[in-house]
Amino acid sequence: MSKPNTIIDDNVFVRYLVITVGMIISCIGINGFLKPAHILSGGVTGISVAFNYLTDINIGLVTLILNIPIFILGFIYLDKKFCINSFINMVLFSFFLGITQGIDKIIPVDDILLQAVFGGLLSGTGTGIIFRTKSSLGGTDIIGAILKFKKNISVKDTSMTINFFIVLFGGTLFGVELALYTLIAMFLNVTAMNNAKDALNSQKSVMLISRESDKIAKDIMSIVHRGVTYIEAEGAYTHEKKRIIYCIVSTNEIPLIKEIALKYDKKSFISVNDVDEVKGRGFKEKFL
Repeated sequence: MSKPNTIIDDNVFVRYLVITVGMIISCIGINGFLKPAHILSGGVTGISVAFNYLTDINIGLVTLILNIPIFILGFIYLDKKFCINSFINMVLFSFFLGITQGIDKIIPVDDILLQAVFGGLLSGTGTGIIFRTKSSLGGTDIIGAILKFKKNISVKDTSMTINFFIVLFGGTLFGVELALYTLIAMFLNVTAMNNAKDALNSQKSVMLISRESDKIAKDIMSIVHRGVTYIEAEGAYTHEKKRIIYCIVSTNEIPLIKEIALKYDKKSFISVNDVDEVKGRGFKEKFL
């Protein structure tokens, strides 16, 4: 069975090392690629970039100020430990945003499409790495966490909705063309964030029909070490009684499941489907 805790959960030093790496990657994406092209990143950071453009106030300082009312809501609705950790991360992130504000001067890229692509990928990857530590950077992540825990609305959906309004704001400031490039960057940001957040922690549901269901189920439990559920069924055409094997496995276990099934029955019917979330013994619960 999968172990629920990892070295990131158990070792504070490793945890903050990973968080720092994620922050630096995200800051390079924002200050090195997005900001020079006047492309807004997502969430509070994107709003901070817009304020920086209008007022020339340091991005890190604006980010810190905008986060204060959001964290008040977080302390009301969310786990206090999560909010405290997120607050520490937000202060650190504001600091890194501030000190990397001029990093674009050493990045020789002056193509707006490349800036949108790499800015979106880097900022999203950095945020996803931080999510893997069961932490956030505050800002709209806190709003997303509230809606996830209270209404089961995915962070991705919340992020895209908030970012839609940021794009409208950016279009007013910088024009329609830059707003469209901002959409590209934000789409890549969310995609990279989800891939980094859930990397090596994706699951599939398997439904398997075979005349050798008992032997297959026994091997899945003894070799793959996954629980199996039988579902009694009947063929609509033949009216033949069938036993469906149902189980949830990690993505990298699918080839072994197929190998076991085909070993006993070359005509096994195997259906594999994506699973958005799994809670239970043997699986590491996704954060947000």
